[in-house]
Amino acid sequence: MDHLTKDQLARLKQRLEDERSTLLHRELGHRAETTAPPTPDVGDQQDLAAAEAAQVAQLSIADHDRARLREVEDALARMQARTYGICEDTEEEIPFERLWAQPTARLTVEAQEIREREARERAELREAY
Repeated sequence: MDHLTKDQLARLKQRLEDERSTLLHRELGHRAETTAPPTPDVGDQQDLAAAEAAQVAQLSIADHDRARLREVEDALARMQARTYGICEDTEEEIPFERLWAQPTARLTVEAQEIREREARERAELREAY
């Protein structure tokens, strides 16, 4: 974390805290929507299907937001532990530019590419069998 200036860390922390605040606010909205009383008679089968599809989409968005919130909180915890900005695979410094583009980044671009290549190779092997 020593490769980041105090100003860079402060900017990154603020960005993460702002995103956390937005996600927490949206989480309250998701909860309100899922605890709302069921829609009365929606009409025909197409209306019912559309209402169910909308509900599934809302649940998917809420799941995505919860996963993202965990990533943001993990990044803030790494800041607290002074391990933020250090690649989990190589222990190399993650450049500020990458962190600014993706403040929750845990890997350098190179390490991420290696993981993605290995995942593709495993998927190809599974398909071959």
